[in-house]
Amino acid sequence: MRLSLLLVKYSTAGVINTLIGYAVIFGCMASGFDPKVSNVAGYGVGFVASFVQSRYWVFRSRGGVVDDGLRFIPAFLVAFGVNLLVLHGMLEIGANPYLAQLGAGLAYVGVGFSLNYAFVFRKRND
Repeated sequence: MRLSLLLVKYSTAGVINTLIGYAVIFGCMASGFDPKVSNVAGYGVGFVASFVQSRYWVFRSRGGVVDDGLRFIPAFLVAFGVNLLVLHGMLEIGANPYLAQLGAGLAYVGVGFSLNYAFVFRKRND
C-alpha cells in the first residue's frame, strides 16, 4: 500500500482516537486535574483502540497479534514519551495548556506513525 494512503488511514483512525482522547484530557482538566495527569488519562483510554485500528484497518498486519502487540507497546511508549516532553516543554515556556496539548499530540502522531510503519506492523498486506 502506498505510504500516502497509509498516512491518510492512520490520520483518520487518529481522528477517532483524538476525539476520544481529548474529550478525556479536556474533561479531566475542566474537572481540575493537572494537565499532565489529564494527558496520561486521555492517552491511556486511546491505547487499545489505537492498536486495534492500526493493526486491522490501517496497516492490515499479517504478523501475530502477540508479536505486533509486543512491538506496539514500546513504540507507543516512545511516542508518548515524546508527547510528554513536548507538553512539558510547552508548559514550561508558558504556552496555553490547551495549545500545549495540541502541540504534544502532533508530536505523538509523527513519531507514532513512523514507528508503527517501520517497526510494529512491518508485515503488512500491501
